[in-house]
Amino acid sequence: MFLKKEGSGIVVEARDSSERENLKQEAEAKGMSYLPLTIENFYPDYRGYRYFDLRNSVTRETFSIDHVLEAWEVDKKHQEGHEGTEDWFIH
Repeated sequence: MFLKKEGSGIVVEARDSSERENLKQEAEAKGMSYLPLTIENFYPDYRGYRYFDLRNSVTRETFSIDHVLEAWEVDKKHQEGHEGTEDWFIH
C-alpha cells in the first residue's frame, strides 16, 4: 500500500488483509491518504519511496505511522529554513 500526506509518501507491505485494513484505518485517521498497490504498479511509479515490509518481524516491531509523520514534520521544518535542501524531505 502507498500512504501519503502533503506530498510525502511511503510504501508499506502488510502481512495480511487484516493488518492492511488496520494500517489503512490508522493512516486515514491521521490525515494520510491510502492507495492499494500491486507489484505491477509499484515499478516504476513508487520505486524510490521509503519501503517498510511488515512481514519482517524486526520491521513490524519498530514501524510506527506516528514516527513517520514526526520525521516528515522535522524534515519539513528543516526544509522551510533552508533553500536548496529538497533532498532532506522524504518523498
